[in-house]
Amino acid sequence: MTSISTTRSPVAAAARTRVADRIEATAGHTDAAVRGRVALRTADAAVTYAELWERVQKAAVELSALGVGAGDIVGLRLPSGPGAVVAMLASWQVGATFLPMDATAPDEYRDRLLSRSGARAVIEVAGPRALGAAGASTGPVTGCREERGAYAIYTSGSTGTPKGVLVGHEALADHATAIGDLLDLRPTDTVLQFAGLGFDVAQEEIWPTLAAGGTVAFLDSGDRALSPAELAHQTRGLGVSVLQLPTAYWRLVCAQMQGAEDSGLSFAGVRTVVIGGEGAGTKDVHVHRSGPLGHCVLVNGYGPTETVVTCTAFVLRADEPVPATTGLSIGGPVGERRLYVLDADQRPVAPGSPGELWVGGSPLADGYLDDPVRTAERFRPDPFSPVAGARMYRTGDLVLRHRDGTVEFLGRLDNQVKVRGYRIELDEVDRHLTGTRGVTAAAAVTVDDGTGTGGRTLAAAVSVIAGGPTAEQIREDLRGRLPLHLVPGLIRVCDVLPLTTSGKIDRRAVAAVLAEQRADTAPEAAEPRADGLRPGTDTEAACGSAELMLLVELVRTLLRAPDFGPDDDFLARGGDSLVALRVSGAMRERGWRLRPSDLLTAADARAAAARVVPC
Repeated sequence: MTSISTTRSPVAAAARTRVADRIEATAGHTDAAVRGRVALRTADAAVTYAELWERVQKAAVELSALGVGAGDIVGLRLPSGPGAVVAMLASWQVGATFLPMDATAPDEYRDRLLSRSGARAVIEVAGPRALGAAGASTGPVTGCREERGAYAIYTSGSTGTPKGVLVGHEALADHATAIGDLLDLRPTDTVLQFAGLGFDVAQEEIWPTLAAGGTVAFLDSGDRALSPAELAHQTRGLGVSVLQLPTAYWRLVCAQMQGAEDSGLSFAGVRTVVIGGEGAGTKDVHVHRSGPLGHCVLVNGYGPTETVVTCTAFVLRADEPVPATTGLSIGGPVGERRLYVLDADQRPVAPGSPGELWVGGSPLADGYLDDPVRTAERFRPDPFSPVAGARMYRTGDLVLRHRDGTVEFLGRLDNQVKVRGYRIELDEVDRHLTGTRGVTAAAAVTVDDGTGTGGRTLAAAVSVIAGGPTAEQIREDLRGRLPLHLVPGLIRVCDVLPLTTSGKIDRRAVAAVLAEQRADTAPEAAEPRADGLRPGTDTEAACGSAELMLLVELVRTLLRAPDFGPDDDFLARGGDSLVALRVSGAMRERGWRLRPSDLLTAADARAAAARVVPC
């Protein structure tokens, strides 16, 4: 049988109690010590469960006064922090569904999501405001049970427009219980809220923790581009015991902090590390084992937004041998989910044969927001389940199920890709590229990011009209209207794009051309000088200071942009948070301290170098 299901008994009714009700029960517990547990923690403050619920009730009254009630959508334009948790819970209290959005995305993009979702109100740092005709809500502040869902998350869409995934309260409750069991979450645990709110992993960091009576900790700023040393410092200060990181960032932390314990930097208080967002290998695990996180339980998670974040997981304890494979398994089902590996006719394939992964059981998302056609395409009746009306979700992922029941991820069956944890439909990137004035055709692909870890970076080839925009102008246009993860780091302007025999753009040929260009533009290897610079360059004359010379040379190497200069914008030339972290680590190795956020926010390399200080 190809389905994989848990052997536990069905979820008990108590475990399906809504997350908000579990939080309210802790906040109103008869034992003052339970009410006084810390629910939310920052570097400067702590909010108890009782205080949290008081804030939620007040915020719910404000939302109700704006006319927000059962079935409405409430957008969140808030940075990660206690205020965002209060806003989400307040939305539930009036029966509304919250729509979290990336705080760093351009206003134009977030406005588009608010419009597409039909949001009734939006909660911003200044407070809530109505988006439609305001009026007093007829529903009570508490007790509303006619909700549309718990939350909606927009992901990249194959039609070129984002699609909203709607997750119900029961599905979220089931998942909170499942993650609590998987990670053995206890009231004494503190989980770091690391992911941006527009990313569904944030929901997994927050709700299972609060449902278990634990503490959610927040970084002291919205900056997710923390150097590994800064992460270790904040993790220790906040008392974090469970850490969830994107795979690419986890690799960087492990690689850059080899031997860091000797300098006093450690993750001694962390007992579990969860990774996910893209594939990991056993080679990565060996690096992990020899670094400051090597003592932790390692959980490799997998799951589309439609399966309510993590639906499968592989758990590896520190005393267990590293699997004798190349890729790291994505494990078995989390909670009451069922996994099926099926062929093109939706028939189970034999163990050891590749097939498409379908996910059934509980929990699954309700479907796509106001899109029954797309919902019917991806969510199908489950013919393998004994439960009447059961559904299964078609992931589009090619996997291999081993005889021990674990699953290995092999790749995608369509134009969807994962880049540094973000799910991206290449068709959507194409649409935004061709929506740029002067661009006549475009094809987005992924290419090796050059780190040697198997990571990928987004790239694109475009054709333009005579006198059309340059690659940098196209990238600047995209940066003004899209989240950074949808902006290709490498763009090549071509006279004509390669075509297949049927006349369609040949993405494989485009990928080959871009990969070749990336390899050709890599600065030639040379023996570095003692200060880290390559000999025979013009950097010294152009820069004038040792820190700027080093910064420019590092960016040239890591971005594979040999013409990058002191007055160039790092982001405009294709830089991103992961490259900024690598630059920061390399600077530190040579005796200079540069925060990744300094490089990301500076107007040019010269301005970034002005923020460099000796270690």
